[in-house]
Amino acid sequence: MGASPDRRVKIQVKNLTKRFGDLLVLNNISFDVADGEFISIVGPTGCGKTTFLNTLTKLIPATEGSILIDGKEADPKTHNLAFVFQEPTCLPWRTVRDNVAFGMEVKGFPKDKLEERLEYILKLVGLSDCANLYPNQISASMVQRVAVARAFAVEPDLLLMDEPYGQLDVKLRYYLEDELIRLWETLKATVIFVTHNIEEAVYVAERILVLSNKPTTIKAEVHVDLPRPRSLVDPKFIEIRKKVTELIRWW
Repeated sequence: MGASPDRRVKIQVKNLTKRFGDLLVLNNISFDVADGEFISIVGPTGCGKTTFLNTLTKLIPATEGSILIDGKEADPKTHNLAFVFQEPTCLPWRTVRDNVAFGMEVKGFPKDKLEERLEYILKLVGLSDCANLYPNQISASMVQRVAVARAFAVEPDLLLMDEPYGQLDVKLRYYLEDELIRLWETLKATVIFVTHNIEEAVYVAERILVLSNKPTTIKAEVHVDLPRPRSLVDPKFIEIRKKVTELIRWW
């Protein structure tokens, strides 16, 4: 599965395979991601989407295959791999400011760069006014904004998001999706976004990879050539949503 031909390839996934004993979960998956591209991953429940992300981030080792970033084997020690989980991951004893700064501290950002980047990100995501509050003093949606801000702050080579808005109500989810797109367009990050929500995938992504049931492969690639901001009632939006739905429904 190839990235856009007019953009430099940032991520190369080659023959990615993952087995747990005799159980084959990921079966020889290969695809490219362009620099600054926003890809969504969808598939049936239990197909291995989270295993897929965990393998990409090296949280669990692949059985076979390789993941290259700028032509070099992905390594959390040298590459900035950021992850936003579905569950809240703010550290309760740290303020909003300190939570957003945490990834940069771990990555060893110089103090002056960290402070400059921190102020910029807090302002960009609208968290400056609550920077000195703790996670238990802000709403669930703001907690998730903190997690997203922390991930973007480290200038990630690859940002992976595992259903980050799955537990929020519809209105909040759309608001945060719009905010996510604005951040992505401003900061030029390369994003792989896993979701079970097909409408969400069409709303945010430039390209959708549809996974099969286990053993998981990439069944199809769907390009989302729609202007932003996108309209859920645009006939072309509805057509793409139906196409992805049918790809997931029938095997």
